[in-house]
Amino acid sequence: MDITKIKNAEATHYMPVFARDSLVLERGEGNCVYDIDGNKYVDFVAGIATNVLGYNHPQYTEAVCNQVKKLMHVSNHYYTAIQSQYITRLCQASGFARVFLCNSGAEANECAIKLARRYFKNHGGDKTVLYAEGSFHGRTLATLTVTGNTAQHERYSPLPQGFDSFKYDDLDDFKRKLTNNVGAVILETIQGERGVRPFSKDFLVNAYELCKAKGVLFIVDEVQTGMGRTGKLFSFEHFGIKPDIITMAKAIAGGIPMGACLATEEVGTAFSRGDHGSTFGGNALACAAADKVLEILQDGLIDQSAKLGEYFGEKLAHLSKYDFVTDVRGLGLMRGIELADKVPASTFESKLRDKGYLVNVAGNNTLRLIPPLTITKQEIDGLIKALDDVCDEIRA
Repeated sequence: MDITKIKNAEATHYMPVFARDSLVLERGEGNCVYDIDGNKYVDFVAGIATNVLGYNHPQYTEAVCNQVKKLMHVSNHYYTAIQSQYITRLCQASGFARVFLCNSGAEANECAIKLARRYFKNHGGDKTVLYAEGSFHGRTLATLTVTGNTAQHERYSPLPQGFDSFKYDDLDDFKRKLTNNVGAVILETIQGERGVRPFSKDFLVNAYELCKAKGVLFIVDEVQTGMGRTGKLFSFEHFGIKPDIITMAKAIAGGIPMGACLATEEVGTAFSRGDHGSTFGGNALACAAADKVLEILQDGLIDQSAKLGEYFGEKLAHLSKYDFVTDVRGLGLMRGIELADKVPASTFESKLRDKGYLVNVAGNNTLRLIPPLTITKQEIDGLIKALDDVCDEIRA
């Protein structure tokens, strides 16, 4: 099937929701993907921070194939040994006591919201959930409501009630909004879809302490920042805080759809039997994949990610010398290069693709760089050279 037929099939049959790149990718190996014409690209998108082990990782591939031969899915009507093994490993690694397994980040955040509301009901009644402007927590109606995008809110109103927003990284506004009616706060330590926009440490630490003092649940969305992306298993670990609930997805199973909501013992036991559920969530295949990802991460890949993330940040820093680069920011292997409006990030993305590098455009005209954690120094150096070459072409 050639690219024209593929694009025509999409235009004819798929609901028109995706702004796809014109590439048709066929296979991957290491940290690279190949299109149907055999062209090779070093991948700094990684399925949007999902393919942490790159492509065709031998240990991961073997674990997944072995599980396919044994058992893929039986529903949560039954126990499976691999799910038991995985949730034990995950809780021990994370320090959380309770977990619910699902299929995506939106589902994980939906679970977190439901869990918080159930906890409120058990402790005195209804409370609201506070979220940050510029956030992204998913596309279900509830998670869309706690996503700071007013245009999307208008398209899908009326939205669920019981939510309010605060200004990004504005502690004074946060204090004003943290009334006695608020029961939980949800935020990302780095707003990925907004253009890799980190909260300051000062905000995160003080917001967390305020919540603890008032008995407000603190929920951290680790869907993009989790699983070693920032140089630690979870990004909140950089700030000396311990949320009541965290959510995960994307990288958790290395590309097989999976999500998770983790909570403390007190909060995680607010649910009763029948309060929540999932047919596919945490099935045998997904758990086998996630278990192997976590094993590999703990076996040195997180430490490697931390070192490479620091190296990556140092290498990217010099781009600020170009007058059309307005900011270079991020943490670990999650970086953003914000460009002036006169230089569309989509144009920059296209030029890098022509040089054999895939990057992603996020909010605020920003190039988002989120490679596999298995990326090498040589591949980072290659991207840096390509970035400089494109910058020189634009400056000329």
